[in-house]
Amino acid sequence: MSNIRIEVFSGSYSNDDAYNRVLGYIGQKTYLGGYGFSCNSHSTIIKQFQLSEQYSHYKNPQKIWHFIITFSEPWKHYDLLCMGVHVSAVFKDHYQILFGLDTIGQNPHLHFGVNAFSYRPDDPVLNHTRMSQYMLGIQEYLKRNYPYHTVTLQFQRKGG
Repeated sequence: MSNIRIEVFSGSYSNDDAYNRVLGYIGQKTYLGGYGFSCNSHSTIIKQFQLSEQYSHYKNPQKIWHFIITFSEPWKHYDLLCMGVHVSAVFKDHYQILFGLDTIGQNPHLHFGVNAFSYRPDDPVLNHTRMSQYMLGIQEYLKRNYPYHTVTLQFQRKGG
């Protein structure tokens, strides 16, 4: 039985360069997908994420959420891309999300960047409480769809 681990990063995502750092990093991955933006270069995606923040009726110190899904054993790229699409779809009705499949290293893994601001200006921001609810739902989805795997969820402590 292999393990699936979801890890939500709690770094400093309130700076002006937060979108550039997270989305620019994900944009360098081998395969990309997501919802809530047009398919142009990652710099255009960054601008579209920034527009959601600009037009939001809410303020929030955190601009973006970054999380990964890692695996204790190698998986086929196709299966990981399918998982990335399904996990991203959880956010698609309210929040922009970009995901990338990282194929460098021994085990491929998925990176996700979720805008904390909805592209619907009246929708609330994705604060820690709401993100926790989404992540618990994703954990349950993965447990249900991959019953022979252990699925763990970890929020990192606030760091740099």
